[in-house]
Amino acid sequence: MRHLTAALLLLAAAPALAEDEIGVGLPAPGFSLKTLNPEASGTSWFRLDQFVGEEPDDPKARVVLLSFFASWCAPCKRELPFLVQLDGMYRDQGLRVVSISIDKEEPGIAAVRRLVADAKVTYPVLSDRFNVLARRYLGDKSPLPSVFLVGRDGTVLRIERGYAKDASAFLLAEVQAALGIERKAGTPGGTAKKLQ
Repeated sequence: MRHLTAALLLLAAAPALAEDEIGVGLPAPGFSLKTLNPEASGTSWFRLDQFVGEEPDDPKARVVLLSFFASWCAPCKRELPFLVQLDGMYRDQGLRVVSISIDKEEPGIAAVRRLVADAKVTYPVLSDRFNVLARRYLGDKSPLPSVFLVGRDGTVLRIERGYAKDASAFLLAEVQAALGIERKAGTPGGTAKKLQ
C-alpha cells in the first residue's frame, strides 16, 4: 500500500515536472535579468515577455536568440562577433539577440564587460551570476555555448547545447528559417532574400 501511495504521488507531480521541461515546441521559461551593458543596449533590465508571448512590448520582435556563455569559454568568445553580426543583419527583420553570462565571480563578470565592450555589442548582455536561469535552461552541467531560439509565440524553436565547432553556419540558417528568409541559390556566404 505504501508503494502504491508513493507511485500515485509521483504521478500527481508529473505534470508540474513537465511544465519545467525545456524542449523544442515547448514554452520558453520567462525571466528577467539585469544587463551588463545598459549604455550600449539601452536597457538596464531584460524581460523575455517584452519580446514574445501574447502581448509583447516590442511588436516588431519575431525571434529571440538566447546565447548562454562565460568569459572563460573559448568557443563563446568566437561566437560573440558572429552574434553581433547577426544582430546587425537581422534586427530590422525582427531578430532580438540576447547573451547571458553565467560568470559568478567579479573578475569573470569584469572580463565579460571587457569582451562585450571590445566586440561593440549593442544588444542586451545579461548577468546570471547565481546561475538560476542557466540551471533552468541548461541543467546542472551548463554546456557552453548554448543557444535557444524562441519564436514570437514564446515556444522554443531550436536548441544547441555545448557545440564546439563554428556556430556561424547553423546559426545563420536557423535564424533565416525562423524569420522566413531563404538563401539565394548558388550564393555562398548566406546572401538572403525574404520569402514572399
